[in-house]
Amino acid sequence: MKRKIALALLVCMVMSVFALPVSAVEDDIMAPGDIAKVLIYTDGGVEIPSNKEKVACEIYIVDQEGGIYETIHGENCTVNVRGNSTSSAYKKPYNIKFDSKTDVLGMGKNKKWSLLANCYDKTLLRNAVVMDFAKELGVPYTPDYKYVDVYVNDELQGSYLLIDSVEVSETRVDIDLDNNEYLIELDYNTPDPDCYYLNSGVYGISFAINEPEIEDITDEQTRYVENLIYEAEYSLGSDDFDEICEYFDIESMAKFYVTLEYFRNIDVATSSTRFHIKGGKIYGGPVWDFDLSSGNYNVDYYGTGTLEQKFHATKMKWFKALVEYPEFQELVNKYFLEMQDTIVNLYTDNLLGKNKIDSMIETYGASFDRNHNEAGWDPSVVHHSSMQLERHPDETYEENVEFYRNWLLERNEWLLETWGLTSFVEIKEGSALNEDAFIIKGLSDEIPVSEFLGEFVTENVTVSVNGEALADDAYVPNGAIVSCGGASYGTLVLGDVQEDGVVNQYDYIMVKRAYFKTVELDDLAFAAADVDGDGEILTYDYIAVKRHYFGTIDIYEVYNG
Repeated sequence: MKRKIALALLVCMVMSVFALPVSAVEDDIMAPGDIAKVLIYTDGGVEIPSNKEKVACEIYIVDQEGGIYETIHGENCTVNVRGNSTSSAYKKPYNIKFDSKTDVLGMGKNKKWSLLANCYDKTLLRNAVVMDFAKELGVPYTPDYKYVDVYVNDELQGSYLLIDSVEVSETRVDIDLDNNEYLIELDYNTPDPDCYYLNSGVYGISFAINEPEIEDITDEQTRYVENLIYEAEYSLGSDDFDEICEYFDIESMAKFYVTLEYFRNIDVATSSTRFHIKGGKIYGGPVWDFDLSSGNYNVDYYGTGTLEQKFHATKMKWFKALVEYPEFQELVNKYFLEMQDTIVNLYTDNLLGKNKIDSMIETYGASFDRNHNEAGWDPSVVHHSSMQLERHPDETYEENVEFYRNWLLERNEWLLETWGLTSFVEIKEGSALNEDAFIIKGLSDEIPVSEFLGEFVTENVTVSVNGEALADDAYVPNGAIVSCGGASYGTLVLGDVQEDGVVNQYDYIMVKRAYFKTVELDDLAFAAADVDGDGEILTYDYIAVKRHYFGTIDIYEVYNG
């Protein structure tokens, strides 16, 4: 009898597995994971066609585990393949559209969103890195994004960027379409039937008016845009920078140019280069589409010259004309130097902390791994049906990342040299000072600023605390900032926990308290307290600082050597 009951239970269990409803199958996919998810269910489970035809669908967006946003369920949605050349890649990019404005993962309420596949970029990093850079620099209306895993009808498509579509709205390109304000794009691709196209009067550049769309724009509005662009281009040859400033917002143009030139977007003069007209002036931005940038070009398609360090954003004729004006180049230099800490931190650790490449891989690496191994997008393979636009990939993901890292470093050094800018400080040969990960070591306490500055080959070096330059007779404290106008360096003065340039009884008391965990030190103070550099604050550290104060040992002779 027991055997019959057991057999009956086994049959029921087997039948229940095969009889699972679709919703039960979806439950695991819909559970929060290490990254947010976009789940697309097309009506009838049909495939999403490559011809960009819109398909009706339901959409779920699930925040990551521990996230703060409720799951979104959108009915009556649409999805379609998006992009120009990327639309014919095997890993498809998509546009999704909700039937009403929806706040997606805290990025604001909008109907339309884009899912960038980053198929050409084996690192999966380039677009996100540029968006963060441009936002920090202040390029207007830089899109917000989130990394997500995308599933279509329960099948993993890979790691994507869920990103603001470039369109006019209060949370995107915030311009007034009813008040002669426009979103325009340099575009030589197959004409979009929704856009009005024009050729600029002086330089003959092909522009699309993205918004207002062609069905909403009037003849008067198109004449306004054509006339403004003509007059703006005419001013570029006037030798009068003040006149140029009447037509262009120079600050946004300079910030846009810095972004385009540093990351060397290959498409700058052909497509995806956007401007907007606001208040009667032309503004640079928003940025878009940087998967083919930062050295990621196929020389068989683009030519061997793309591998050489050259200016590239000047292929866009407006920028070629603007950089001939000293006033514009000075502004470019200013912004480039102001961004040096951020630029350096893209590829190596510095005072901002762990470098961005490693930080992003640490944060999103599990998603990247699923992209390569579960979704099948091997980083050593070109996943395109008809052409290869990206560089010939390396065999491993890590090798592709290292190419990107080295390219960013070399590009920064080349632009600094070519623009005649000094960003990094150089210590004199034979000096007791040394530099490690942008920390200047080898200092002792009670060193005047004037004496400290004498240890550098570089001119115009300053020492500051909280943004205020120190006087020549002030002591250089632990945690001071050293710079010649570009990259920032910190100082490490062992024992100087109080960060005043002098080691006294207060310092060893603080080290002792840190050992007993009655106080918590910040990173700079911790580094000063960790006299022997073993990564811990132990009994020896506070005894050493105390004995140094009383003159029985010299911690700098022991540990600065």
